[in-house]
Amino acid sequence: MKLLTLVVLLFSASIVCRAEQQKYDNYKLYTLYVEDDEQAEELHNWYTNGNLDFWSYGTLNDSVTVMVNPGLQEYFEAMLDDVQLESELVEENVQSLLEHEQEQRNLHIMSKRRRPQKLPQKPTSTDEVDEDAIDFNHFWTLDEIYRYMDRMEKMYPNLVRVMNIGQTFENRSIMAITISKDGRINQTRPVVLVDAGVHAREWASHMSAVYLIHQLVEFADKNEDLLYNTDWIIVPVANPDGYVYSYETDRLWRKNRYADNVLCTGTDVNRNFPFRWGYTSHSCTDGFAGKTPGSEKETQALMLLMAQFSRSIKMYLSMHSCGDYILYPYGFAYKPVPNSEDLYKLGLQAAEAVQKVGGPEYLVGQASGLLYLATGSDDFIYGAYGVEYAYTIELSCGDRGYGFIIEPNQIETIATETFEMFKVFGMHAGTQKISKRP
Repeated sequence: MKLLTLVVLLFSASIVCRAEQQKYDNYKLYTLYVEDDEQAEELHNWYTNGNLDFWSYGTLNDSVTVMVNPGLQEYFEAMLDDVQLESELVEENVQSLLEHEQEQRNLHIMSKRRRPQKLPQKPTSTDEVDEDAIDFNHFWTLDEIYRYMDRMEKMYPNLVRVMNIGQTFENRSIMAITISKDGRINQTRPVVLVDAGVHAREWASHMSAVYLIHQLVEFADKNEDLLYNTDWIIVPVANPDGYVYSYETDRLWRKNRYADNVLCTGTDVNRNFPFRWGYTSHSCTDGFAGKTPGSEKETQALMLLMAQFSRSIKMYLSMHSCGDYILYPYGFAYKPVPNSEDLYKLGLQAAEAVQKVGGPEYLVGQASGLLYLATGSDDFIYGAYGVEYAYTIELSCGDRGYGFIIEPNQIETIATETFEMFKVFGMHAGTQKISKRP
């Protein structure tokens, strides 16, 4: 702890400036192998104080991926020696990873420009849809995602509705799409609520949500069992400001873009939900929970959406990246929830579905037990609205295992594996009963 305090005092200036950094030259990426509680506690303290950036999470006797600020390198190495933490350097310069990813995006943009342009026309069938809109070989921009949602509504008016559920600090719309065989959700069937991208840099989560829309809408006949007894509400970009900022300015940005002081911008939307909310004094950390519970516009938008459909929501899935975890409440305490056994069994079914298609092994368990103590959106909807099936899904890190930096050829692979989980959760939701209005 003395070492940690020294780090905070000496390098507070570098932490404050981090939110403005766009390049990550000489930042190093490590895999750490956590073997005991002391090591886990020390890492959590570093994270809490904003000194260590976790790219993936792990349990005891498992590995985690962390990024180290070059200004903290000496103290980081001293900490490794102090708690005898085994480590492996996997990348000398994180900026090289980001530049490689940017090169891949540039190649995709160039390939689009070389394609012959089609005359604009109103699509009449899925065969005539612009191929760019259903390309899962690149990470879509916010505009691409929103245009796709709008087009699905125009093409499938008897199945899809798009609604604006709120505005961000930078005045961007937070959009949700509803998918129901009745055309609109009338709360006569169980609802699966899915959100993605609460953390801006977790791009695989956005794409898995878009892929879910693609399957449920454009392949509705093939997936009619997921629509027969179940309605869906999907928010593919729950943090639009943060997503645009991560796409255009700082690839590793995690929070929203609420600017309440001149030094550090943004709040961790997932930590801002007003259920067992805990204040974090350091606004420059990635996990800053905000000054007050429920203060953020993104949080408020999701809460209002939950409230609007609380009677019929029977399954809640919050998509994150990465780590191969299926987590359920509670995260704020070690106390198990009453239906923890049912949550665990259903989570195992989803994990097995991924393995059946050749995907990775997902670990299933209570969030506080598998990771660390922290509240989030699943705790909120479970505790505040009584949604008994609520999960946070930490998606696969891809073949390279570099957390957020996923090769383009892995995007659709992860999305299709995730869809197998959606099938399990969606089918189970369809078996749930909706209580009649009093």
